[in-house]
Amino acid sequence: MKTQPPILADKLLKWFCAPHLLEDIQGDLHEEFAFQVKRLGLREAQWFYWREVLGFMKMRYIKRLPQKYPKTNSYNPDMLQNYFKIAVRNLLKNRTFSLINITGLAVGLVCCLAIGLYVWDEYQYDRAVPQFEQVYRLTERQKQATGLYDIAVTPGPLAPALKNDFPEITETTRVGAWSGLLQYQQTAVEPEAMRVVDASFLSFFGFKLLKGNPQTVLSAPDEIVISEAVAERFFGKDWRTQSVLGKTIHYNQELPVRLTGIVENSPARSHLQFDVLLPFKYFELNDKWSYNWGSNNYHTYLKIRPDANVAAFSQKLAGQLKKYDKGNETPLLLQPLHDIHLYSDFDFGTDWGNHGNIRYVRIFVIVGLIVLLIALFNFINLSTARATQRAREVGVRKSVGALRSSLIAQFWGESLLMTSLALGVGLLLLNLLMPFFNELSGKVMAVPFQQPVFWIAMFGILLLVSFLTGLYPAFYLSSFRPVSVLKGIFDKKSGAGFRKTLVVTQFVMSIVLIIGTVGLYQQLQFMQNKNLGFDKEQLLYVRLKGDVSQKAMTLKELLTKRSSIASVSATTSTLVNMQNTSYIEWTGKTPKNEFLITQMNVDADFLKTTGMTLAAGRNFSTAIASDTSNKYGTYLLNETAARRMGWTPQQALGKKVNFWGLDGAIVGVVSDFHFRPMNVKIEPFIVRFRPKERYFNLLVKTRPDQTQRALADIARLYKKFERNQPFSYGFVNQDLERQYTIEQRTGQLLLSFSILAILIACLGLFGLATFTAEQRIKEIGIRKVMGASIANITSLLSKDFIKLVLIANGIAFPLAHYGLNHWLQDFEYRIGIEWWIFAVAGISAIGISLLTVSFQAIKAALMNPVKSLKSE
Repeated sequence: MKTQPPILADKLLKWFCAPHLLEDIQGDLHEEFAFQVKRLGLREAQWFYWREVLGFMKMRYIKRLPQKYPKTNSYNPDMLQNYFKIAVRNLLKNRTFSLINITGLAVGLVCCLAIGLYVWDEYQYDRAVPQFEQVYRLTERQKQATGLYDIAVTPGPLAPALKNDFPEITETTRVGAWSGLLQYQQTAVEPEAMRVVDASFLSFFGFKLLKGNPQTVLSAPDEIVISEAVAERFFGKDWRTQSVLGKTIHYNQELPVRLTGIVENSPARSHLQFDVLLPFKYFELNDKWSYNWGSNNYHTYLKIRPDANVAAFSQKLAGQLKKYDKGNETPLLLQPLHDIHLYSDFDFGTDWGNHGNIRYVRIFVIVGLIVLLIALFNFINLSTARATQRAREVGVRKSVGALRSSLIAQFWGESLLMTSLALGVGLLLLNLLMPFFNELSGKVMAVPFQQPVFWIAMFGILLLVSFLTGLYPAFYLSSFRPVSVLKGIFDKKSGAGFRKTLVVTQFVMSIVLIIGTVGLYQQLQFMQNKNLGFDKEQLLYVRLKGDVSQKAMTLKELLTKRSSIASVSATTSTLVNMQNTSYIEWTGKTPKNEFLITQMNVDADFLKTTGMTLAAGRNFSTAIASDTSNKYGTYLLNETAARRMGWTPQQALGKKVNFWGLDGAIVGVVSDFHFRPMNVKIEPFIVRFRPKERYFNLLVKTRPDQTQRALADIARLYKKFERNQPFSYGFVNQDLERQYTIEQRTGQLLLSFSILAILIACLGLFGLATFTAEQRIKEIGIRKVMGASIANITSLLSKDFIKLVLIANGIAFPLAHYGLNHWLQDFEYRIGIEWWIFAVAGISAIGISLLTVSFQAIKAALMNPVKSLKSE
């Protein structure tokens, strides 16, 4: 147990002793006390201590009145200039360590700033909308027999009904997704984002109308508004100077509509993306099938009075649907506009907006902080490691009257200088690397040098990072006792435990990042290579537009005769993220037992073309009269649908169902296949056979290595049937991969940041290895003279660092396992967390650190011992 000097004696000394002398006197007395305890014993040492304290009760040691002490200013311009000169000299004197510190901090700041720009961009979506805090979107939480489902679409008549019933609502607007072909003279355009909107849409969201009257636009059913991009395709780049309003554009070659406006392109930071706007009034008059209380097809937006109680209004709104639609118990929910981009995880593909994912934003924030912390730890580690070289400086300054506060300010100033240089280098690197970062993230961002708020943020970051990097070194270095350090009494291992803790923490973070990145890539590979229940290779789809959709079977027959094509099937969908759902009735169904089932209409070659297999029953056949009847339906179910109805595949055969008002029998059960992304369970699916109805797609299976020839054959035959509509096709496997764009970009970004994290950690390790080699230079020389080999010396200098990395592995593995397992919970179909992922990450960390340390160790081992053993 460590003995302490008498407490009362210390208090007495502190009471009478002048403050500028107290630290040195007390330090010397404590050292003397420790020596006397060993020589005389505790009791005698305590009496000795009291005598020494009383001996200092002399006039030259006793406190004066405060006003008699002249106040010194350690922060006058001359002193600050002196501090700056010392800081610069230290930078130049220790070039290697300065370079490591500045480079590590710069790289850490680049990562942090890049992620900061990304997160800032994600949170700026829809903030330009007027009064965006008062704007909400209505959503539903539908209760079905299989559970609760969040739906982003609502009935068409809902908006005007709510506006009439609730004074809290000041304005409403509706948005629906649509598709079709627009043609002006000889130019045909198939917009990617066609929207059905109310006349209030533009003013509600603050979109700028470049041509047209904002008071009257979209008020008539035969009007159309197009974006700048579409206007350029129709009228050329000089459309602004032309009189284009009033021009007639044909929609789907049938409906003539008048161009009454050109709107600015959709803002990049808006969840609402559009190329063409069609008036809601047309669909209100002509689309009775979707414009009713039983059909959810539109996004409904509300603007609420600023003084309205949102919580109370939300409660009143929740049960409003049953007032308009008897028996409808589905609650209505309010989703704030500024939450839509990051918090839209809706079922059945009912949200077609431009969205991010809050989970990945949080991951990036954590990664950015990890990389910055690793850089900060490097700075602290190297600053404290080189403390012996600053100890005498501290002792001299204290002995000539420097206060501890002025020394702390000096070391913090040096940290500020280093951080300023690192921030400058970081901003330069960030500006150079922004194109690469934009490519990885899929964004269009630039460093906002021209914005004052950016520089305010940079100044804040500069102060914060300087404070954090200088905190421990400043207090640590300023705590040295001048009597000890000037006598050469200094523990060279002082702070070693703290430095080891920082090294372990650095590598824990780095290893966790490596494991997370490897796990993410494994999950992506799993999703892209998993057996989907059909053969996606050499499988493409062709969109059937205009008149060709009525001649699908004729085109199919011509295509099957081409040697480049193996099989063709006419369908209403493309097998990629299908969302067309409806309710179904079946034999033995109870009134409460309802669920939504996804559907598509196919021909008899569907199974052959897609490679799907039957779990029971038979395929459709044109040779069986009941299969092609207009009055009686024939259906295939997937295994999940059969189970949901309470049947095994064999039991389902011959059972009666009613779908879309047509009775029919189940003739076969298809083995389950994935028609939605992997984060969704396989849901009930029904395949119907209505050969006399219109098909909208052809699924084409090409022969191996014949894809380009097949495409040329398809395009040539397609043009014979449809000359006005553009030929449009896609590959099923490519569309499936695009479903995981966010995950792919996240993986690429994580990989980049993980590499940088390891690089920064290794920079710190390299610096510590260099310092260790310098500290043990004479030991190395003696060992070489005594016959130690280069391998022996390299092992001597490396083993301590490798132990730290091994400890980091032991800590990182359970943390990474927990984090990876938590992330994988978002996927219904996922990988198992394999042991080799941890082995690869651990071995990689050990190998990289060994290479880093060994380089410096070998360099030290190769040094001439005569040179290293020379006296200092």
